[in-house]
Amino acid sequence: MTDHDRRDWIDALSARYLDALDRDDFDAQEELWALAAQHADLETAFRELHEGLLEEEAAKATAAVTDAVESHLKSATIVREPTGPVTFADVADELFRHTPGGLPPEAHALNAKLREAKEPLPADLGLSGLIAFAEAKFGAASRDYWRAFREAALTVRMRANSQSAEYQLAARRAPKPEDRP
Repeated sequence: MTDHDRRDWIDALSARYLDALDRDDFDAQEELWALAAQHADLETAFRELHEGLLEEEAAKATAAVTDAVESHLKSATIVREPTGPVTFADVADELFRHTPGGLPPEAHALNAKLREAKEPLPADLGLSGLIAFAEAKFGAASRDYWRAFREAALTVRMRANSQSAEYQLAARRAPKPEDRP
């Protein structure tokens, strides 16, 4: 059997296995796992298939919980693992949830626009530099809005840095019982 034929064989059996899973056909699943026990590459394919299915289900569950929290707990903050630099959208979301009083309607309109902006924040968050950078990209707003935006940016950036450290701590291996004091 050539490598191409073997891949086709594994793909066909993987499709049969998925079908058996969908139909709750335990006899077919048992038969296919018995065959996989004799062929390491088929067993690997089935295990990878299960890993993919588990990841898909976990993503669906996470999305459902996130949607429920965002829909019903408007003041809640969803904590996500930092995936990159803090963006204008991240800060605008924070400002949307914790809006200071006294902002004019134009500021709210700009903030709604910024909630879609995936542009990373500039490294320097000095007020005058932030205003010059942001207004060149997104348009003018009152100084009060940019001051509130800057405060929110500092909050979001500090939270992202602390979450990154927390995720790193959470990802460390726990010591083995014999290694504990």
